[in-house]
Amino acid sequence: MVDIDLGNSMKTMVKIFVDHEHLVRVINTLTELGITGFYLVEYHGMSPKTWKSFRLSEDPEMALTAIRNQSEPGVMVNTVVNSDKCDRLIKQLEEALKGIRYTIIGHKVTSIKVKGD
Repeated sequence: MVDIDLGNSMKTMVKIFVDHEHLVRVINTLTELGITGFYLVEYHGMSPKTWKSFRLSEDPEMALTAIRNQSEPGVMVNTVVNSDKCDRLIKQLEEALKGIRYTIIGHKVTSIKVKGD
């Protein structure tokens, strides 16, 4: 396992949530900014408006089926950048995603541990 010393260089994990059809815009924007390291996760989610009126029975199978049927597919793209580059990245993403639905979240990274083969 490698413990990466962040020193004075703070890092930020940026998470970008978009619908599938806008994934390429996100990846192209990251590439234009020189960011080539990222990973993505497909998910199903519900907006707060939809969830607000949602009531589930106590049956886990029924709950999972209801969520599968009512949720929308999306993709979350994650990348780690130097914190001083985070604002520029977010502004570029906002411009690239103008007019479409998205969510961007930044988390400060306090440590990175990598375990190889």
